[in-house]
This record gives sequence, C-alpha cells and structure tokens, in this order.
Amino acid sequence: MNEQRQLSSPRERVRLGKLLGNGSRRFLAFLICSAVLVAAFAVSSVWLHRSGLDPNDWGSFWKGNDDDPSADPQTTDPPASGEETDPSPEPVDVPEGAVPVISMDLSCAAYGENYIQNETVYLPDIPALRASTGGEAQSFDPEDGPVVLILHTHASEAYLPAGTGYIEGAVGDYAYSEDPSRTVVAVGEVLCSILNQNGVPAIHCTELHGENGSLRNSYRYAAECIETYRERYPSIRYVIDLHRDGILTSDGEYVRTLASGTEQPTAQIMAVVGSDGNGTEHPDWESNLSLALALRDALNRENETICRPVSLRNASYNQELAPSALLLEIGSGANTVDEAIRAVELAGRELAALITNR
Repeated sequence: MNEQRQLSSPRERVRLGKLLGNGSRRFLAFLICSAVLVAAFAVSSVWLHRSGLDPNDWGSFWKGNDDDPSADPQTTDPPASGEETDPSPEPVDVPEGAVPVISMDLSCAAYGENYIQNETVYLPDIPALRASTGGEAQSFDPEDGPVVLILHTHASEAYLPAGTGYIEGAVGDYAYSEDPSRTVVAVGEVLCSILNQNGVPAIHCTELHGENGSLRNSYRYAAECIETYRERYPSIRYVIDLHRDGILTSDGEYVRTLASGTEQPTAQIMAVVGSDGNGTEHPDWESNLSLALALRDALNRENETICRPVSLRNASYNQELAPSALLLEIGSGANTVDEAIRAVELAGRELAALITNR
C-alpha cells in the first residue's frame, strides 16, 4: 500500500517566550505582553464598534479549558455580521423563561482567508501553511487496512429536532443523548461512508468515552482508543475526532450555526487544531494546522460561509497520537442532524480529495 505522506509545513514558528532571555529581561517581557494585550483589546473593540456589535454581547457555552482536556473544546466566534440569518423554520412565539434558538453565520468571512482564532502564543505563518499542501496522487487498497479513524471523544453530543424554535428547561437536558441517531455518531457514520466511497478507507468508532457513561476523563479514554486502533491497524494515518459545538449568547440564546446561500439549511464546520502549548510533546502540530487550513479553503471555495475560522488551541486534544489529526466541530447543538449531515458530506468529499491529492 502507498501510505499517505505526512503533510509538511514550514518550521518557522515563533514562540514569544523564547524571544526573551532570563533575569532582568523578564520584566521587559511582561511589559511587551501587556502592551500587546492592551493593543489587541483596543483593536477588537474598534472593529466591533464599527460593525455595530458590542463585545459584551457574546459569551461562550461549555468553553474548552486547556487545563482540563475533558471539557468540550467549544468556543464562540463573533459573526461576520451582527444580523441573524433564517432565525427558525417558522416564526414562533417564545414563552417566558424559554431559551430562544437563533441562527447565526459565524464564518467571519470579513476577516479574510488568513484569519484564524489563535488562543496560543505561537505566530504561525498562515499564508505559508496554506500553500504547503499538495503532492502526488495517492491511492489506497482497502485490504491494506483503514487510513482514517473517526471517533467521538464526546459521543453523546446531540442535536435538536427539526423545527425547534425554543427550549423550555435547561439547555443541558437537550445537549446530550443516548440515542445515536440524534448525536454526532450519526454524523460520523456519514463521514465514514463518504470517505470510503471516495477512495479513502475509513473506520468508525462509536464508543462513548468517559467514566461510567459520563464525559469525565473522556480525552484520556479516547487516547486509549486511538492507541488501540493504531496498534491493531498500523495503516491508520489520520484521526478525526468529530464533535458538535455548543454556543449561548450572553442574552441566553442558543445559537444554530448556518451557512448562507445554500439550497438547504447547512450547519457550519470548524476545525480545532491542538498544539504543544500546554507542554504536551507534539512537535508536528503545524502539519495539522496546514491540513485544517487546506480543508477550510476547499470548503469555502464555492461558499465562503461553510467553514468557520480554524481554532488553534494550547491543548493537544490527543492529536499527537497520529501523523495527522483534526478535531471537527460539525454545527452546534442547536442544529439538526440533517443540517450537520449536509455539512459533513461536503467535508468528507473535500477531505478525501486532500488525502488522495486529487
């Protein structure tokens, strides 16, 4: 079997902490970092003001905590426009105390194609990484084993039923389910099928990771799953951890991600790339960032609102355990399974084209 090459990327990473010496220079480092943070806040405030958005209008739901890898790696991006899109299938009267479901375009297309959501101290060369993919065409024989492993660190992450305009009670009661037809497992099954149909042998793990049916220590158990599969199938080169996002505004609205200009409602996609920013041994994370950027470019080629900006994180999210790995957020908890499936069908075809270089 011709194994897929590991994507190469420039090694010109810059970590701010390594630009400064020790001793008396630490104080200088503190001053520089403080100035950068103040400047960044000022710039973002000006942009939001000019866009008609208030920085305080946005909050995060189940925001990932790099110190606790078991937390969902989910975050809110400011939308490219402050306007809602297709708020619900039909206008509904929201009862008092209920949580409204609103639809938003979170593609941030106005930021440009080199924008990423960077939560690390690294300054990756995005244009160079975007240009570093490609190569000779690859073909794979299914008898040689799977090339892609799809799993779900949080397999109980669920979507809403079609037509839901609001939620009565706690959002968390709707956010998870033991019924795989309502969860990311159903979406992962479609991704696996699309990859196989497009010449990339794939295998799908549907296990629920975590202790006693909960999400506790789910990343630790998912790591054991990845290692077991890679030991059983040395042919695995890519690991896709498929999730769905979960977003609440500061006003308590449950956000449904929605691409613009599609024939049918389609959820938006976000790739989360882990790094070694939390001390994990993961020297080749830029290869994953390059792959994520290539996938975003491919998905947004025809419609720039399909894919949200790539999110670069300090935690590795087990991505150090395979030559190439991505965490994909397919829609949010306020999307429907069908909307997520439409998105993952697009992602599967483009991912297969990237893996086979066709």
